[in-house]
Amino acid sequence: MPHPNLDLIDRFSAAYGERDLAALRNMLAEDATWTFPGHHPLSGTKVGIEAIVAFFDAVGCVMGSAHPTVEKLVLGVNEQYVIECQRIHTNRTDGSNLNQRLCVLWSFANGKIASGQLNDYDIPKESLASPGIVRCSDQA
Repeated sequence: MPHPNLDLIDRFSAAYGERDLAALRNMLAEDATWTFPGHHPLSGTKVGIEAIVAFFDAVGCVMGSAHPTVEKLVLGVNEQYVIECQRIHTNRTDGSNLNQRLCVLWSFANGKIASGQLNDYDIPKESLASPGIVRCSDQA
């Protein structure tokens, strides 16, 4: 049986893909956080809708040319949390690819997404800091 929190994640993804900021504001808590692990320019905790959207934009810039494949391995859901374990594999032509398993822990409050946190995954600095990978602003 579908769960409202899974539906909210799907609607969030669709609204982000459509750049529908009004819809995102209805789905994300005003002080929502997104935490990405590691020791590289994208790591850390982003706070607020604008910061989260900017983070996803930066990840999209980096990952877009990598042609990622995302396989959902396991989902767990209750009223407050969703845990989503995934395998992400990239297909970069230069051979610098990720083939990782990670888990995203989503939390919810008052019918909105309160946070997202990637867990147990430390992306090596070298994988995202190579010339031409994180310098997406140079491509604009």
